[in-house]
Amino acid sequence: MKKSLIFFIGLMIIFSIFLIFLSLNFFQDNFFGKELTGLAITTGSVGFNVMESRGFSIESPLNITYNFSAGDNYTLNLNVSIIGDLVVDNWFYTLWDLKNNELVNDSITFTPNSTFDAVRWSNKLYVYANSSGTIRTMDVSFFVNVSNTAPILEGINQSIYVCEGQSLDYDFNITDFDENSIEVDISPKNPFFVYPTSFSGQIYMNSSIISGILDKSSVGIYEETISASDGENVDTVDTNITVIEINNAPTVQNIGVQTVWTQGVNSTFYKQIEVTDVEDGNQSSGNFVFSIEFLNGGDLFNITDYGIMNFTPNSSQVGVYNITVCVNDTGISSPHENISLCDQNGGVIEICQNFSLTVTDENRAPTILDYYPSNLNLNVFGTNNLYFNLSEYDPDGTIPDAYWYLDGVLKEYDSGNLTDEFSYIFGCGVSGSYTIKAEITDGLLNDSVEWIVNVGLVTCPLPEEKGGGGGGGGGISCREKWVCDGWGICQNTEESLKAGFLAGEDYRIIKEQCEENNWFWKLCGVQIRKCFDLNNCNTTYSKPSEFGSCHYVEKPSCRDGVKNCHEGECELLIDCGGPCKPCPTCSDGIQNQKEEGVDCGGPCPWKCKIEKPLLKRTWVLILILIILLILIIIAILKIIKILKYNKSVSKNKKV
Repeated sequence: MKKSLIFFIGLMIIFSIFLIFLSLNFFQDNFFGKELTGLAITTGSVGFNVMESRGFSIESPLNITYNFSAGDNYTLNLNVSIIGDLVVDNWFYTLWDLKNNELVNDSITFTPNSTFDAVRWSNKLYVYANSSGTIRTMDVSFFVNVSNTAPILEGINQSIYVCEGQSLDYDFNITDFDENSIEVDISPKNPFFVYPTSFSGQIYMNSSIISGILDKSSVGIYEETISASDGENVDTVDTNITVIEINNAPTVQNIGVQTVWTQGVNSTFYKQIEVTDVEDGNQSSGNFVFSIEFLNGGDLFNITDYGIMNFTPNSSQVGVYNITVCVNDTGISSPHENISLCDQNGGVIEICQNFSLTVTDENRAPTILDYYPSNLNLNVFGTNNLYFNLSEYDPDGTIPDAYWYLDGVLKEYDSGNLTDEFSYIFGCGVSGSYTIKAEITDGLLNDSVEWIVNVGLVTCPLPEEKGGGGGGGGGISCREKWVCDGWGICQNTEESLKAGFLAGEDYRIIKEQCEENNWFWKLCGVQIRKCFDLNNCNTTYSKPSEFGSCHYVEKPSCRDGVKNCHEGECELLIDCGGPCKPCPTCSDGIQNQKEEGVDCGGPCPWKCKIEKPLLKRTWVLILILIILLILIIIAILKIIKILKYNKSVSKNKKV
């Protein structure tokens, strides 16, 4: 009986140890053997001293193409065979990435009939044999081919917010392990676009959703689809872009310094404040609240609900009065819940202006006491920073306003000082003779000075930059940022020629493009789009083409087997996307486009997770172990009880 018990317990212990061993293997497989996907690149450089190339040959890899699936490790056999009686002390190899001209591994020791990891595309492997200090070498070139996978869009939120009066510049990423030519797009277009729209030969790319300045008419929610396509596969992300309405501040016209007489002509001060506001109209709308304050006392008059000041002084009111006029708008009735992103709450905005009013019995003109430059005829270059200043005097105590003009166009207004300054750069690409005029006024009487400026031409350093006029401290350099509306429907080239829509060099370009795509005769089409520069540089150095060739179909549809445009949108791939049903992607939650699982395998850059057998699942193993231990303990207790019982029976028999 004791021998049977010992044998049973031993079997149970061995079985438990076996299960624990399986469990440990499971944990190692799951937590120390995770698969990683992506493309690993090691950079470096090395020089080779090629010695004798005899005595062995490379059996694997061979000068062939090796095919792998996306997400695989590119592991190949590394084997050599010795020719003759060569004795090799040790082996080592060096691997080069020929596509990127980069060293991947340098002088790695190995033993024959082992493995190594190659890189995608063209490889060159140098194998070295060290035989008693003599280095012998062989090399082989081979190609690692991986099936094409879809580009992946990242970093695009489901909801994007931008404020009225601002422009959107929202960055996102595209990843394409195949380094294909990628076209990025947004649909529908206008007011939002993507920039840049095309990439080539990159794994990681950055693009942006952009717009021009968004005005009141742009307020609302836009359902947009961002796409990235390599021509064979596509990825799309849907997002809602919300343009949040803001309360625009009212614009109040400069009141400027004012003078009124106590007698005769100009003895009544009458002024209506001119106001414009995007939401509330103008000063005559009745939507504004006006207020007035006399900073140095007096309280000479009030201001009406329509911004009118009307005052006839007498001799007892002679003097200079500093006055503040304020205008309040009405705000937005129903502000957006996220309006705080726009640094406001949509409430009332107040705008104030200061001006001085001189009441006089006998007005005297202000005078420019001094000015700089003293030379009134200047010879400069377009890139010179020009500086001007004035010092002023008014015998009535008025502080004059100063106005600066370039060829009669107001560039700057100064108020509240007896010295005024003005800076200007004409910029590169500008030349000729110009007049800069400074004029001071007390509201009735004036004084002025003029400079004649002869500007010498300076060539702009970059084609995409241009010089231009600018006031108050700067010239302008402009970098074009072209965006385009979607392509229109494809029109037959010959019919367009007959209609006079297409002619000359444009016609010949389209015909040549059609021939390159094997679109002859009735299949050759032309389509147009409208492009515009968001930066309004008024140059066209980098303007995209507004017409291009296309595969002509008389009645384009989602079933014609051609990637084309119709119903106001363009397809992303043949007969899908845009006006058609959505294209299959690696993020649509559907097993399609020859995927091995849902959004994995096939054209997707991720390998599918392999389901572990039931016995390799952690909770199952733990449960089995617990049950076995309980059974063993119960069995042992049972056997002990039986032994005690047998022993007791044996004693009773002896008695």
